[in-house]
Amino acid sequence: MSTWISETEFRQSGAEAAGITINVPFLQEIKTDYGFRELLNNVYHEIMHGVENRTQRFASKSGTFAQQVAERLTDLRDEMETYFALEECYGYFQNSALQNPNVSRNASSLQQDHEALFLQLSEIIETTWQVVYRESSPQVQFQQIAESFDRFCRDLAHHEQSEMELMMRLCNEDFGVGD
Repeated sequence: MSTWISETEFRQSGAEAAGITINVPFLQEIKTDYGFRELLNNVYHEIMHGVENRTQRFASKSGTFAQQVAERLTDLRDEMETYFALEECYGYFQNSALQNPNVSRNASSLQQDHEALFLQLSEIIETTWQVVYRESSPQVQFQQIAESFDRFCRDLAHHEQSEMELMMRLCNEDFGVGD
């Protein structure tokens, strides 16, 4: 995955002054063609529908369901890493000729969300593996894992919506809005 920089490092790098923007066609293609969204929906369905009827199975001696959840979340994180790397390599422009500070700030903020989302999902995975290895109580943890994953999905959806809104805004600025 790309190297993460802090907001201070970003400002000091001169990237904001040079202009960071998004490449609307490529970013849109990544969002529609890459299978990350389907995997996310499948994992969400498995976890959220397992909250009520699988809490006991999550706590079972075999730990099979907990391990399956941990493995599925790990797969999801790996796919998300690739998805974000594609967005950052092809969907964001560094050193753009576009001099629109508002777009640069929004694009920079959205790009930095990738790290926070990656870390958020990593924490959920860590908690799940702790249950698998009996380092925490499975009865309580599964509900907490499901709630944390739901919160992660809402945060990711907000991020994705913000990227879409910025893409639409750039399209409207480039092509104008019809009467």
